Amino acid sequence: MVHTSFPNVVIWGLSNIRHSHRYIHRGFYESLLQSGINVTWVSDSKRSQSAVEKGSVVIAVGFASKFLPIRKDAMYILHNFDTDVKSSLGTFINLQVTSKDSKGIKIDDSIAQWDSDSRTLFQPWGLPEHQSQWLEPYKAAGKTEYWVGAVWDNSLKQGNLSTIRGYQEALDRVEIKFKKVGGTRGISKRGLTSERAFNLVNTSPIGAAIVGSWQSLNRYIPCRAFKNIAAGAIPISNANFSHVFGDSYIHEESIPKLIDTAINLKIETRKELNAACKEKLISYSYQRAFDRMLEVLH
Repeated sequence: MVHTSFPNVVIWGLSNIRHSHRYIHRGFYESLLQSGINVTWVSDSKRSQSAVEKGSVVIAVGFASKFLPIRKDAMYILHNFDTDVKSSLGTFINLQVTSKDSKGIKIDDSIAQWDSDSRTLFQPWGLPEHQSQWLEPYKAAGKTEYWVGAVWDNSLKQGNLSTIRGYQEALDRVEIKFKKVGGTRGISKRGLTSERAFNLVNTSPIGAAIVGSWQSLNRYIPCRAFKNIAAGAIPISNANFSHVFGDSYIHEESIPKLIDTAINLKIETRKELNAACKEKLISYSYQRAFDRMLEVLH
């Protein structure tokens, strides 16, 4: 789909630094570029301000927008911004990740919700990788479970550190090695390539989308839930994602039971479950996410 109703899209910030949110900006940039949209990705600096023109659509995150130009004649898609900034804008929407606090009306076949009162679109980040990059389940999965991404925690206990430790210990008991791969921060400024990440997950015996307790309680849906399905992994998690993927997505809160369930699945069953969940992925591409944002922005 090629959009011609505006002159350009500007992805603001994180083009030249390491950060986990850089993955989001890179995903939008590459997806829109592939769709034939006039898109630019710039650093958060004064020299970038000329990129925002009359009619531009700007996607930005609050912590990386120190030099973001505020124009009444541009349109802004804002993630985690202060109210003071929004009061100076003409056209804008808030972008928030789906959670238990999401509210509003459904606007398509995804779980996205639009709250017109707060001008907030709630939707999962989803999947930037094109369908041509998706993989079928690997018939002879190895004995190493690759974890692509962060293992972390903070003072509010919002991370996954203790849960991943439990996952690793449970894998050890069934003689599966757990290996963390650096993801966005640990490999390079660009992070691990999608192709490399998909191949690692594809050869993992499980490929579960394990989440921390806070994430599960708040119904946060990590990018991993989408990416691992696209990589051909078993659709399984210790959190319940059936509202996104349907009954083919396996939910097992107990980590040891999750592992037992996964390793006892026959390859034919793995293929059936993965294929069913892949059908749902189409609604959660970054291109579809951008189309939803445009729909409520105007």
